[in-house]
Amino acid sequence: MADLKMFVGFLKMTEKVAYDLGLSDLTQSDRMILAMLWEKYAEQPEGFSLLFEEFSEACEKEGISISKAQYYKSMRHFLASGLIKKLGGDRSHRYIFLGV
Repeated sequence: MADLKMFVGFLKMTEKVAYDLGLSDLTQSDRMILAMLWEKYAEQPEGFSLLFEEFSEACEKEGISISKAQYYKSMRHFLASGLIKKLGGDRSHRYIFLGV
């Protein structure tokens, strides 16, 4: 029971932080993409890249499938909400997190 209590407490805390950050409307797919973007940011904080092909390959290793359309929908959402910013031109795939 202690594990369940800790898990529920963690869920509540996560939901509150997501709300405070304006991220409470993220889908499970959005969350997975955001987590991978954050991993890339940790490796290259001055500007990171994540192509769909690379993302899809990582998902396949985990037995997860996210469509290309969902990937780009999530990326547009992150850009529009000001969570990330694109570096370079329209065709660039380099990003930075804002407000970090």
